[in-house]
Amino acid sequence: MATNKHAIIRYEALDRCFSNKGKKFFIDDLIAYVSEALKDYTGTDSSISRRQLFKDIDFMRSEAGFRAPIESIKEGKKTYYRYEDMSYTLAMQQINPVEAELLKTTLEMLGRFKGLPQFDYVQELALKLKKSFQLEDLEHSIYFDQNEYLKNLHLLGDLLKYIQQKSVLQVKYKSFNQDKEEAFVFHPYFLKQYNKRWFLFGQRDCFSSWTNLALDRIITFEPAEGIAFIPPTETHDVYFEDIVGVSKPTDAACQFIKIKVNNSLWPYIYSKPLHPSQTVVDRKDAYTTIQLELTPNYEFYAQLLGLGAAVEILEPMEIRAVIRQKIKESFDRYES
Repeated sequence: MATNKHAIIRYEALDRCFSNKGKKFFIDDLIAYVSEALKDYTGTDSSISRRQLFKDIDFMRSEAGFRAPIESIKEGKKTYYRYEDMSYTLAMQQINPVEAELLKTTLEMLGRFKGLPQFDYVQELALKLKKSFQLEDLEHSIYFDQNEYLKNLHLLGDLLKYIQQKSVLQVKYKSFNQDKEEAFVFHPYFLKQYNKRWFLFGQRDCFSSWTNLALDRIITFEPAEGIAFIPPTETHDVYFEDIVGVSKPTDAACQFIKIKVNNSLWPYIYSKPLHPSQTVVDRKDAYTTIQLELTPNYEFYAQLLGLGAAVEILEPMEIRAVIRQKIKESFDRYES
């Protein structure tokens, strides 16, 4: 079904005409009725052309439209239009196949919010829609790479609420490299999912840069009363522009990085770039050289190491040295 609001008004007006048992609607009558409906909706003089009217009728009849049983009946030299089945209305009609496919895909995507307190209604709504529109179950047709067993997943709903309310939080947190938990004031900005884990981004009091908190490492949080919220000084897009993943080192700078990629791996790297800045600087029979402009971080090194011998850092030499050292440490561990 078309999403244009005027189109919807026209279809509904024609539906009333075709289902009217007490009056015959000829072309001029349909034009006048639909034009009046458009005027009531827009508040201005509106009209519909004969050509558009016939296009609307054809669409309503079509499989892509409503499969409406519209018949044309000759009366003298004129023709009037009505539903062959006078009990038919658009309100009782099932959605068309194209709409059904779009709705099914949308329901599957909404299913990713399952388990979040603020989205409890989604599962119930999905069941009602599948039943109402006779949609087949897509459970075994599409899968999302999501960790439903991630610790503290239930916190997402409340965190989202506090972010929307611009509430300052008192947080207790224990990172992987700390022996003890710490407590601090936190100004939450947004949530981001990466590598099947969730992260809360914001700013800690007395810190000038943003901090990310792994959801599964948060112990407790509650509103911090009497503290003014500090709004973000940059956008999400700007913050992540020069990094891979979620961590942003404070002691590293953005730089150009050249990487040689074996052509056996190149189709993968081409279709799924390592970073949005990825550009090709050289092509050979055996390899392709690309250049990235980013700040190297933990996720970047992990990504490169995960590609194994199919990639090689060419420059800068300090990043090449880091990769070399990490490979050596792994090799030594297996040698021993």
